Amino acid sequence: MRHHATGCYYARTPNELLCRRISRTLVGMPISIAELIRDPELSLRLRAGHGQSLNARIEWAAATEMAVPKPFLTGGELVLTTGMRLRSVRACRNFVRSVAEAGSHGIGFGSGFTHEHIPEALLDEARRAELPVIEVPVRIPFALIAKKVANANAAEKVEQVEAQYRRRERFVELLLSDGGLEAMLAALGRETGAHVAVSVNGELISGSLEIEDPKIESWDALPIALGPAGQATLHASRPRTDDELINTSRTLVGLHLAQDARRRRDERVQAGQVLDDLIAGRLEADVVVPRLESIGLQSSGTYRMLVVTGTGPRRTDLAAMPLPSSLHGSVATVLDDRLTVLLDIHDVTPQRAAEALVAATRAAGIPAKVGIGGPYPGTAALRWSWFEALDALNRLERDRVIGEAPRLSIASLILGASNAPIAELAEELLGPLEVHDKEHGTSLVETLDAFLANSGASNDVATALGTHRNTVRYRIDQIAKITGLDPRITADAVQLSLARTARRLTER
Repeated sequence: MRHHATGCYYARTPNELLCRRISRTLVGMPISIAELIRDPELSLRLRAGHGQSLNARIEWAAATEMAVPKPFLTGGELVLTTGMRLRSVRACRNFVRSVAEAGSHGIGFGSGFTHEHIPEALLDEARRAELPVIEVPVRIPFALIAKKVANANAAEKVEQVEAQYRRRERFVELLLSDGGLEAMLAALGRETGAHVAVSVNGELISGSLEIEDPKIESWDALPIALGPAGQATLHASRPRTDDELINTSRTLVGLHLAQDARRRRDERVQAGQVLDDLIAGRLEADVVVPRLESIGLQSSGTYRMLVVTGTGPRRTDLAAMPLPSSLHGSVATVLDDRLTVLLDIHDVTPQRAAEALVAATRAAGIPAKVGIGGPYPGTAALRWSWFEALDALNRLERDRVIGEAPRLSIASLILGASNAPIAELAEELLGPLEVHDKEHGTSLVETLDAFLANSGASNDVATALGTHRNTVRYRIDQIAKITGLDPRITADAVQLSLARTARRLTER
């Protein structure tokens, strides 16, 4: 459709002008439930609602498992849920009323998790409230719907920019094409005779300043209004022509980057809701992995949480700040006004990642500190990395900005609180081993007990188990991979030993 708009830009015949007007009408249309239902990629099914309620603009998509989500909604959103806490008629009715009172425009119910089908009580209440309800198949992640909504609304805002800068519409089209910012800057360079580049928070994101061109006399660093995402600069060499076009392009680049920032904030806030549910223990065991995968994590991966907390009046702007280039592949969320980066242990080291985050926050004008949590698999156990990162922040000395606390162990929890969730932590550490033994007929738990009882002496462990020491080594590698804790490391061995002790005590 956008190709049609581009093709009609220089239209002169009546048919071509009509094509251009139609294209202008269609491009950037606000997203609605009716539009989502028509999307073949989503396979959504309308279960309640009719008329104009299906055409109301959806501002954003909010995933929640709260029984009464109204305090966390802003109105105009599509509320996505699997109904984890909606197990009674009363709960279903209260949920719908809460969503309707918040001014939301509909409910997307994920079937196949807690409920095979949408509860009739929820549908009945939704019809009374004239609130549309769509059924989301189990194979469709909520993140895909949220992305559709965010992208549609972002496209609409860009069309408003095009109306204001009509004589430079070709630049807007380039900015929105597959070439994006690179294509626009290339065209800007050709038309002005300048070399151009863009940096955000002191880091180049497009173009280069290291150019061997004897014609270059100097560089101008032109600030770009970027808002909460930080500081951006358009770098343009001299000599050049058409400074007006350079200044117009600054505005377009700023709007483009600001849209990216808003979309980034929305996506991180939604991912943060998943993290919040995980940390609070609100996720049932069978939905933990799908929910984590919906924000980009893998159950086979091992991650650390780096929690960034800002200070000063702009601390909430961390939510929109772009990650340093060294962390572009990492998942980022926002929780309690903190930016949380989930770092794959095979990527950059946590210390270097923390240093890059501190440098980025300083460049953005947001003083911040970083707490580093320990590595855990992409399962329910990952939440302990959050507590470790917070512990690291609490332990920071006044003149330090990066901290990495020792792993939270059952022993430290016992000492720290009388109501410590000892059994829960033991379950999260040992449950995956027990499941593996049951499903694959292995003896990992038995091997762990023998390994701990014999202080890690492979020959003694092999003798105790009646197997070869190479088999012992293989099993220990499996234990380390599954739990994220290596019994050959003293601190991890203590953690596992305490978990086994807690397990035995709580099974009595």
